[in-house]
Formats: sequence, C-alpha cells, structure tokens
Amino acid sequence: MVTPVPEDQYIPSKAEFLAGLVTGSAAMSQSMATVQRSHRFPLHLFVQIENMARMGGVPVSLIINELIECGLEAVKQELPEDVALEVARATNEQVERPTVMDKVEVKSGRATSKPKRERAK
Repeated sequence: MVTPVPEDQYIPSKAEFLAGLVTGSAAMSQSMATVQRSHRFPLHLFVQIENMARMGGVPVSLIINELIECGLEAVKQELPEDVALEVARATNEQVERPTVMDKVEVKSGRATSKPKRERAK
C-alpha cells in the first residue's frame, strides 16, 4: 500500500536521493529480493560505482540498485504513458517466484545493519 504524500511536501528525485546517500545526508530502509545474476560492467563505470559506495559507506549493490532506479525513472518519463505503465507492471509469475529477501537500512549515509536474509515463498 502506498501512503499518500501531501502536495506541499517535496519529494526528491531518485538522482537527488542517490546523491544524498553518497554524501551521507539521506537515509533509507528497504526490503530487497536477492536474485542470482551476472553482469559485466565497463571498468570506468564500476570504478565510479565502487567509489560512490565507499564514499557513502554503503554496499555496492545498493548503489547499483539506486542507479538503475534513476535510469528507469528518467526513461519512463520519456515513454508514452501506456508503455511506462507496462514497464512498471509486475506479473503474478514475477511476484510469486522464489527469492531471498534482504532488509537493508542506511542512516545518514552509513549501512547500519547487515542484511537479514529470509526465504520468501
């Protein structure tokens, strides 16, 4: 369920939030699904990702996820509304697949706890 936000309350963009994580001015708590994937990064990109994680005191995977969110947010703004909705739509198969759930908390730019892992349905 999504909690409504008052119209006069400022909500930062994904990029602003990620910058806050890197500089230590943002906090977050998020549940994540762990999936086994392999990805090759161009070295110049991965160096920047590692540096952002080091500077923010957060896991590399958190930076990668936030960068993906930034890119998805930007791309969806350029898509027709029906296409953007389809991109964001989760199928029952996607939602019900077995995953490992992690909970990651970041306060003031520092990861405060190790992920707690539990097997989801």
